[in-house]
Amino acid sequence: MAIPIRVGQVGPAKANVNPNRKTQDPRLWFGILFILAAMVIGQLVITKASARVTAVALNSNIAAGSVIRESDISSVQVSVPNVENLIAVPSEVVGKVATTDLFIGDLVNVQSISNGFAPDVRTVSVPIRAGHLPQVNPGEKVDVWMTPSLDGVALPGPAALIIPNAVIHAAPEFVDAGMDTSVTLLISEEQVQVLVQAMRDGLIDLVAIPVTGNEL
Repeated sequence: MAIPIRVGQVGPAKANVNPNRKTQDPRLWFGILFILAAMVIGQLVITKASARVTAVALNSNIAAGSVIRESDISSVQVSVPNVENLIAVPSEVVGKVATTDLFIGDLVNVQSISNGFAPDVRTVSVPIRAGHLPQVNPGEKVDVWMTPSLDGVALPGPAALIIPNAVIHAAPEFVDAGMDTSVTLLISEEQVQVLVQAMRDGLIDLVAIPVTGNEL
């Protein structure tokens, strides 16, 4: 009599695996959302950093106390992290007074200008002999020297520095080296007597001070 032989399953039984189980893992979805959020935030940061705004920049070096002219400024597009205090309209700068030394390429902000001169500032016209005026422009600084003359009250002697760092308020655009001329200086009220007396006692010379600052 034949004995039936039942062939059983060899090896451990295979588990019933749901093929969609991985896609249902919340950690996977969290990771995807995190990557997408990082991409969006990164794009926003890059866009903000590259955004350009209108600002007013200096075309000339301007000394503190000088009036800013239309030719001294221009409208530019810049990318800066903080635009809160920048001035964007050139007309809001023209005619204002620099409260600090400004240099070519500087952006004008509300702290760097004022509506008028300081209370102790005075303007004085100074005669200059023919051939003795260096190339100077409004807004630049000069040292004022006086050389006593035989025609003045002071005894003849060596030249002396009487006012350092005076600001040029106005200067002629064209100077004939063979003719006397004059410039207007901005000085403090306490320096007026010194300068006026020096113009009576001797000859005045202006020494231009080289300007150092930012370049465009």
